[in-house]
Amino acid sequence: MMKISLKLFCWIMASFLVCSSLPFTVSAESPRVQEPAYAKWGRLAVFETGKRYPDYDIVDYLYVGRTTAQNEDIVERFKLWIRKGASEKGVIITITLTPNGVFKGISFQETAR
Repeated sequence: MMKISLKLFCWIMASFLVCSSLPFTVSAESPRVQEPAYAKWGRLAVFETGKRYPDYDIVDYLYVGRTTAQNEDIVERFKLWIRKGASEKGVIITITLTPNGVFKGISFQETAR
């Protein structure tokens, strides 16, 4: 009976040592980060640039900012960097919204580095 208890004790100790060497983590859902207000329009800028330049890869994305036009329209600007093989260029995307935030139009302007 003593041998069985000794084997059981050794097995429990071995299990404890193995388990204690494993990292202990507590998993909790991370707090949701609120999406910036311009994100919706950034997705549109990326999507429309992909349609306009289908042979190019989008390499980089920059939110330039929001301004208000004289007629009170909202203007969101983005700069995307695109590449096709060795050819690279920048594209300024301007999205115009009504004062209520409804899409009005989009324009593209190519830029050098």
